[in-house]
Amino acid sequence: MTITIKENQKQCVCCGKVKSTKINFYQSDSKDHFDSLVPYCKACLKKGLDESNEKSVHETLSKIDKPFVQDVWDKAVDSNKETLGTYLSSLNIKHKDWSYFDGEMFREIKQELVEAVSEATPVQNQSTFDVTDSIYDKWGFGYQPEEYRLFEHKYKKLEKSYSEKTALHTEGILNYIRYQVKAEMASAQGDIKAAKEWGQLASKAAQDAKLNVSQLSKSDISGGVDVLSQLFDAVETEVGILPLLPQVMEQPYDDADLIIWAIINYYRRLEDKPQIAYRDIWNFYDEMLGEHFETQGFDDSQIEEYKSKRNNVFRDLEQVYKEPLYEGDE
Repeated sequence: MTITIKENQKQCVCCGKVKSTKINFYQSDSKDHFDSLVPYCKACLKKGLDESNEKSVHETLSKIDKPFVQDVWDKAVDSNKETLGTYLSSLNIKHKDWSYFDGEMFREIKQELVEAVSEATPVQNQSTFDVTDSIYDKWGFGYQPEEYRLFEHKYKKLEKSYSEKTALHTEGILNYIRYQVKAEMASAQGDIKAAKEWGQLASKAAQDAKLNVSQLSKSDISGGVDVLSQLFDAVETEVGILPLLPQVMEQPYDDADLIIWAIINYYRRLEDKPQIAYRDIWNFYDEMLGEHFETQGFDDSQIEEYKSKRNNVFRDLEQVYKEPLYEGDE
């Protein structure tokens, strides 16, 4: 059944009913609420709220991304008006931009974390990292020595498992590291809001740099092997596959002839036909060349002369070429 939602209407995510936005939904400044309205209707919020139960209060405020401020809540409860609506209206006066994680409970946790970090981090260790010109060139100016140290530490951890293909890949991973380190530092200092914002930037940078496994395509996971040159690059980095490939003992007389011979035998294997010697291919070319000269009106002596000029001499490529192991007697 399709539900029609008209202008100035909204569907509650709790009861599923479509109601007028004018009187049935609270206004919201949360970044998560794209239409500036709380996704729960007033009736559902009031129904699920037990004003005397602190857990119930926090559950309701977390749904609508609003902070808990004790003195504001107490005044709303003591008023003769509807508690939740009065509380939200009062929040807009001084705490309009606060999210749920800016509430008093989290502010106490932040302060405890800041004090713990300050006690555990000796001041003298914060400026021991030597910031060289190469570090400035890599990360840019404006950061603290400790931040540069953390940038480099994380970069060394990631570079072992992340292949930087182009300058854009490199810039992407550097941006990710900057934002992620900032998020971790903000979290350690108890600044939840800043940590969330830096974390969002890091997540976006990770997607751009394809650091997120969920964003990797089959081509990414395989190392991007989608053209022949990339296949060669992949093969050269995998020692285990080399013994299975054809081997050239010395420089062949003609690279093109060698490739054609290998391709012909490959297709013959697919058709379960016996392999042919290179002499058979060379003889075919020689006959075709002779027929071509005959159509030009040349006699036998002229044909031999032109073949000689073309350096059309036989060289047995079997002396320089070895088939893969699976084609041998073993």
